[in-house]
Amino acid sequence: MNSERKLRSLFDNYLQETTLRFPEYGSGLGFDEFRPLLSDNTSAIHRDQDRLVERTLVEVEALPESAFGADGWLDRRTFVSLLRRHQTMEGSLKRSQRNPQGNADAAIESIFELLVRCEGKLANALPAIESRLAKIPDYLAAGAETIRKPVPLWVKLTEKSCAGGVEFLEELKVTLEPLATKRTNSLLIGAQSALKAYAKAVSKKTSGKKGGFACGSAVFEELMRERLGFDWSVNEARANGQRLVAEMTYQLNKEATRLGKKNAREILEAAAREWLPDKPLLDLYQTATLTVKQRLEAQKLMSLPPGETLVVLPVPAFLKHHFPTAAYSQPPPFGKKQQGIFWVNDLSLDVADPEKKLAEQRQHFGLELTSAHEAYPGHHVQFATQNRFASKIRRLADHSIFYEGWTMWCERMCIEQGLVDNPHARLLQLHDALWRAYRILIDVGLHTGMSFDWACQTLMDGVGFTRARAEGDVNWYTSSPTVPMSYLLGRLEMERLYAHFVLKEKWSLKRFNDWLLSYGAIPQRWIWQSLLREP
Repeated sequence: MNSERKLRSLFDNYLQETTLRFPEYGSGLGFDEFRPLLSDNTSAIHRDQDRLVERTLVEVEALPESAFGADGWLDRRTFVSLLRRHQTMEGSLKRSQRNPQGNADAAIESIFELLVRCEGKLANALPAIESRLAKIPDYLAAGAETIRKPVPLWVKLTEKSCAGGVEFLEELKVTLEPLATKRTNSLLIGAQSALKAYAKAVSKKTSGKKGGFACGSAVFEELMRERLGFDWSVNEARANGQRLVAEMTYQLNKEATRLGKKNAREILEAAAREWLPDKPLLDLYQTATLTVKQRLEAQKLMSLPPGETLVVLPVPAFLKHHFPTAAYSQPPPFGKKQQGIFWVNDLSLDVADPEKKLAEQRQHFGLELTSAHEAYPGHHVQFATQNRFASKIRRLADHSIFYEGWTMWCERMCIEQGLVDNPHARLLQLHDALWRAYRILIDVGLHTGMSFDWACQTLMDGVGFTRARAEGDVNWYTSSPTVPMSYLLGRLEMERLYAHFVLKEKWSLKRFNDWLLSYGAIPQRWIWQSLLREP
């Protein structure tokens, strides 16, 4: 067996064992046979997975790089990264033991995933929903047994997640009422009780250190290599963040000066106050999404993957208070139907007072860029393209430096190519870029000794966030080291590739975008490395 066939065999075995052990993961990938199931979630199950990862990594690393061509090398590198990141998060950081929020979120997401993919046919999804609801109490009870010295912040977030989950299931009762039986309602009540019990059990655990979310310099640098493809020290990452904050501040101020005498924040607040939506928000999002798609095709800026579809839908009532203003649900990597869902959360529909209704609608100011980010040419195009790769390994590539870098690249491209009409689009895009530049500093700082309060204050001072919004952002930074910093860095990596292939080599923009998407969500620096392996 040659090295490339051996690699595929190892991956197939890894995927089979992992989905059997964690069927909710298999269901999310598009394997429908796992829809009614949930993992046992015991310590033994997690130890078995750790052994599988360790055994598989040894075998993959034994396959010499020199035996692979460019594409095979990328498959190998992607698989190695997946396995090494698991070892870091579960070995060095013991995240499944120290962050109890994961169990609560997974329990609720196992139900949400079924609802998202039922395509409005709740009757078809109900048996699987009931099956998973029945398994949630044991799943959470087993999860509680695995928790050791949880980080205090994560305990508080777990309590909020559980409370939100209870509310979610209460609202789901109303949605399921036309179909529900006594058993359905009993299972919903049982799952709610299990979430409350889990939160209580976790709160009684002996706490870890207050700043225990910090992974430390050595692990952060390891994750930069495996998640971002960067061989940086934390000091180098911090220095790059400082430079980018200064650069984005300069560009933002320059654009604000072009638009008037006020600063950027004042201009954007004034523009939002003056915005009067002339249609329901859902209609505006649908129009913006279709317009960008049509312009994208007319200007031949990229190829759309065959068979992809996208629907723009209102967030269901039972999810309204769990979603941001807009969001995207990607099609499963191995699903037959590649239909993405672009969710619009219009809270103004529940408000009677005209002024308050308009204030809620104005939270969506700049929706043209949101549509470009989430739908065409952003997340939807990227994931729908990746999900049709022949390589199973790279269908599962999940490096945010590519998929978030791609969306930020798309936002800039849409402005420069005239795909969006909002006259304040560039100012909005630069403001968001400054926010992402501050994320670099905060990401590094949080995981190398700076406090949670420092991180929140940095966002408040630098980007004008409220304390509540800053806390919401920083909460997830604590559990995802190197992901927050990847957004702007990813766009800059795209721009370096663009400078070489479009500006220097004179490629068309369509050729460049199609070429980028042909790699999947992997670090751009691996793409450069793979080019050196081509004959």
